Formats: sequence, structure tokens, C-alpha cells
Amino acid sequence: MTSRRDFLILTFAASAAPLFSALAEESSPPDDQPLRFLMEDVNGVIVTDENLLGKFALIYFGYTGCPDICPTSMLTMADALAALGADAERVLPLFVTVDPDRDTAKLLSQYVSAFDTRIVALRGPKAYVDAMVKAYGAKYEFHFPDPADKTNYSVDHSASMIFQGPDGRIVKRFPHGMAAAAIASEMQAAITAAPVN
Repeated sequence: MTSRRDFLILTFAASAAPLFSALAEESSPPDDQPLRFLMEDVNGVIVTDENLLGKFALIYFGYTGCPDICPTSMLTMADALAALGADAERVLPLFVTVDPDRDTAKLLSQYVSAFDTRIVALRGPKAYVDAMVKAYGAKYEFHFPDPADKTNYSVDHSASMIFQGPDGRIVKRFPHGMAAAAIASEMQAAITAAPVN
């Protein structure tokens, strides 16, 4: 028996197939172009690019098994949100896993909440992850020390945070290592300049 959640995913998958096929064939769009994706949060709720319209988003691609870069980036994201104060309500912070087979919804929920309960974790089938990664101009690659052992691996991935505007276009890419205060300052300037809906 198909659950309501499975039905929704299958329905959205069928309707989005042409979209992801097109995304897979395109090169990464310029930062001034709207981006498209379809994923789900840890509660199984479908999240698409349309859900981000009208708000700012701070997006990071990583995985929970990352030993250093991801935890550092998540702490930076949390600190930047804290520095924004009340204006953080206008920013949707997203952690998108590039390792959906290992990063279960439960694991992702525990992971992001350890840094800041406002961070929303997204996951999806590998094809959907790949489409979103490509759309945002990010990259990742699996490395297997022993090719015969597919359970032991690490993942190299883009380490920048992507700041997206209410119109769905990228405002800025914050490089790994940039101070949270500097990130917050740049986000604050964009938020202050944007009209309040």
C-alpha cells in the first residue's frame, strides 16, 4: 500500500521529470538567473524553489559525516543568523545533503538542530540532489579508499554558502572561512535594501 507521502513524492517526481532532465543537460546558470529544484525536508514535506520565493535563503551543500568543513560551516551559519537578530526571520537557512543514502531524515534532523533549530535540512533521491547541486553551481565527489568497500568513503564538496534573494536569484557566495560577522553584515545590507512584503 502506498502511503500519502510516497504518493506525493511519486506524483511530484513524475511531474518534475522533464524539469530535472532539462537541468541535467544545462550548464550552471549565471547567478542572476532563477534556480529550480525539488527536494523534501526531514518531515517528508516537499520543498521546491517556489517555496523560497519572497524570502532570503542561506544554502549549504554538505553531509553529516563530514569531519571538519561542514561542522565549521554550520557553526558559522548559526553565528551569522544570531548576529542578524530579528532580521534572521527573513532568512531561510538550508542544509542540503549530498549523501542522501547515509543521511536519513532522522540523522539530518539531529545534525542541523545541534547547530541551530532554524536550519532546515533537505534530502532527496540522488538524481534530484544532483540536479539541485548543478543548478546552484556546486560540486561534490565520492572517494573510496578501497574500491571494493563501498561503505567506507569520504565526500569532497563545495564549501561556500550561497545567499539567495527573494526573487530566487543568487545574491552572493560566501567562501568557506569567511567570518560569521562579515556574512551577517552582507546579508543585513541586502535585507535592509529589500522591500518588506
